[in-house]
Amino acid sequence: MNFAAVTHLDTFELAGSIRQRWGFFKPTGNPGLRIMRVRGVKTDTEFVRYKATSGWVELDNLRGEIERRAEAIMPPGVDFGEISLEMLDAGATLNWTTETDPYFARWSRAIVPLRTGPGVLFVCGVETASPGVGWLTIVSPRLPHCAINMGDTPAVWLTIDFKRKTDDG
Repeated sequence: MNFAAVTHLDTFELAGSIRQRWGFFKPTGNPGLRIMRVRGVKTDTEFVRYKATSGWVELDNLRGEIERRAEAIMPPGVDFGEISLEMLDAGATLNWTTETDPYFARWSRAIVPLRTGPGVLFVCGVETASPGVGWLTIVSPRLPHCAINMGDTPAVWLTIDFKRKTDDG
């Protein structure tokens, strides 16, 4: 299974606060995709929080809730890696990609849709899913994957890389 919905989160406050921060989403090499980094890798063991998301209470609240639930779901706990918000414009399609960086040999990925609709599809391998708002869903980034937004408004989701604390690396 390339998609696994794990738990539902209340994302209402964060989704409502995104519009005032749209200017912080930066274009990527993929037309139609903009990213706002929340936390990124500085070294293999040290993570950096980006200034654009400092003091964003709604984001911190959701991240804290995800951490609390992860501790309960996957004892002895979870380490979090890169975290970002991604926005896919209406009518845009992400290019097919497969994550081959050594980083992904150690880290898994979860997505939490914040703004979505029935026309927003995630494709991974041979499976397609349209997770609803707030559904924390585990995906397999090491398989070929893309996303499609056939809707009328931008789709936004939180991307979280994680690993069990007992995992090597």
